[in-house]
Amino acid sequence: MNRKIGTSQAAMLVVTTILPTAIVVLPEIIGTYAEQDSPLAIIMSTLIGFGIAALIGTIIRYNNGAPFLDWIGVRSSPLLATLLGLLLLQFYLDTSATILREFVNFVKETVLLNTPITVITTLILVITIYMVRQGIECIARVNSLIILLFLFFVPLYLFGLAGEMNVQHLLPLFDHSLSTITLASLTPTSWMSEVAILLFLAPYLKSPQKARLMGYMGLLFVFVMMMFSMITTMMVFGPQYLKLTTYPGFSTVGIIQIGRFIENLDILFISYWVLAIYLKFSIFLFATVECFKQTFRVKSSRPFIGALGLVIALECLFTWTDPAKLNMYNKEGRFLVFILFNVLLPLAVLFLTGLRQAKSKRKGCET
Repeated sequence: MNRKIGTSQAAMLVVTTILPTAIVVLPEIIGTYAEQDSPLAIIMSTLIGFGIAALIGTIIRYNNGAPFLDWIGVRSSPLLATLLGLLLLQFYLDTSATILREFVNFVKETVLLNTPITVITTLILVITIYMVRQGIECIARVNSLIILLFLFFVPLYLFGLAGEMNVQHLLPLFDHSLSTITLASLTPTSWMSEVAILLFLAPYLKSPQKARLMGYMGLLFVFVMMMFSMITTMMVFGPQYLKLTTYPGFSTVGIIQIGRFIENLDILFISYWVLAIYLKFSIFLFATVECFKQTFRVKSSRPFIGALGLVIALECLFTWTDPAKLNMYNKEGRFLVFILFNVLLPLAVLFLTGLRQAKSKRKGCET
């Protein structure tokens, strides 16, 4: 059963929708282009993200939290709603598959080195399907607890690295051109655009009129954590290190030492990240199921959760077998795909519905 979720819970869901994979994947991509100016790219992408959040919030306020595709069907035609639903369903299936593959790759490379990928994928999928079957309100509650654990990990992280950080590694500032900073901000912008998932969470919001605020709060928290991770990593290893390793953020965790008795905390931070990525995958699987439900107008989506999860797992196992291919997609292809589905498509829907409403008002005035 899916109960309503509050404003703060929805904002925290936005955080988990973006942060777990962003904090792992983005530092290398941004650092390759911007080096010590990487924080400027994060600032630029966050400002664009606020604009996307305003767009999504406007749509949700406009339809008062109605199911997105149902609202399009009422405003235009059921056929158009079905076609858009099929496109969005493909998008969410593909995105969920890439999230699952990033999760599997990380676990395979850092923790379960000798475990077959099929076994890891199956275990992750079974647990996530169980989470989704409990409903979005249950996911939101667990997610709130996970977010609050930042209050424990951030001070531990800072205290353990205090003696290793060198502010000189952040200099010189503004050493790269605006075009380079803009290029570095494209990929993180695609991550920020994931705030559009609120379109499929809207029917479960207690206060859909506050959707903009939910997006702003979530993106602000993501911005702070991304800046924190990027700056501390550069202060410890220097900006050149961002280019040389796949997971630079976790490299800093490996050298944390408090006194002579607390060290090798990698597994503690990795365990926390695993909890967060489970929640991210469950949120996207829930959005995929919700998109399927609205597209095909089924009353209950519970019988289809396992089938959609199986499709995602098969795509994960057979489409993204090469990690280099996935990295290339994140660097070069992800921006176009995410801007198309998370920005341009909602913008076109808002524009067309507004135009249709203006025409109907004009006809009413003429009569």
